[in-house]
Amino acid sequence: MPEEVLEGERVTLAFLEPEDSEEVLYLVDSSRDSLGAWLPWVENFTEIGDAYSAISAYQMQRDMANGGAFGIRRLEDGALVGEVVLQWIDWKNRSASFGYFLGSAFEGEGLATEAMNLALGYVQNLGIHRVEISAAVENKKSCALAKRLGFEQEGIAKDAEFLHGKWQNHAKFAKIMPN
Repeated sequence: MPEEVLEGERVTLAFLEPEDSEEVLYLVDSSRDSLGAWLPWVENFTEIGDAYSAISAYQMQRDMANGGAFGIRRLEDGALVGEVVLQWIDWKNRSASFGYFLGSAFEGEGLATEAMNLALGYVQNLGIHRVEISAAVENKKSCALAKRLGFEQEGIAKDAEFLHGKWQNHAKFAKIMPN
């Protein structure tokens, strides 16, 4: 996977490295309630070793040319504000899926939209044709972001995730990338 830093007007994206573990853990800790409402892994992400292991796993995925986790950093001060995760690339079918999150202190500023647009340009340069996003139907912010990015909702996956003692339906979004 190409290692370049992707720079926008207000954010940069660069693949996370193990030395980013402390910042990632701090970001998750400072946003535990808002992130935990929608992301099941947050509950078990409590120690520096959890951050290190997650980043190392994404680094291994990146080394296999199959995805990876980008840190979203604010240009003005270099603060880590979130992540964009290129979850898997299906090279045969030229498709990929994304996940993303922002720390709660950074929501509502358009940073996720800018970061995802950078990530979409990245996969377009890789020759990816189709990109997918899945979000809990009740996660209005995430669903709105997908729509703002030009993704079309293709359907609902019923009972796709068991979170906080109840089943969550997921909206399935896709975008066909221009050639």
